[in-house]
Amino acid sequence: MLPRQQHLFNALNDCTATCNECYSANLTSSLAAGRVRSILLTRDCADLCQLVAAFVARGSEHVQFLLRECAELCRACADEATQYDDDCSRRCTQACRQAEDACRTAY
Repeated sequence: MLPRQQHLFNALNDCTATCNECYSANLTSSLAAGRVRSILLTRDCADLCQLVAAFVARGSEHVQFLLRECAELCRACADEATQYDDDCSRRCTQACRQAEDACRTAY
């Protein structure tokens, strides 16, 4: 993998892991009812980042078609996470912003 592809792959995998962690934490939280959109976005973001990382890893010619949507979803997830002041949300915001930047740089 080229360094730029490796950077993208790493950012996507970090975002996947962080979003999955926050999804689980928020889903079981007593505050879950007030975080429905955040919970859904973290799940969607994790799933899409995981898919795009797989396309990057195998050098798929179709990855370019997914990068724009992945960047948009990462942005939406990060924007939603900034509304909450807890460690998981801060880490989610950071991971999503990094994945968004990596996706935008790649397309």
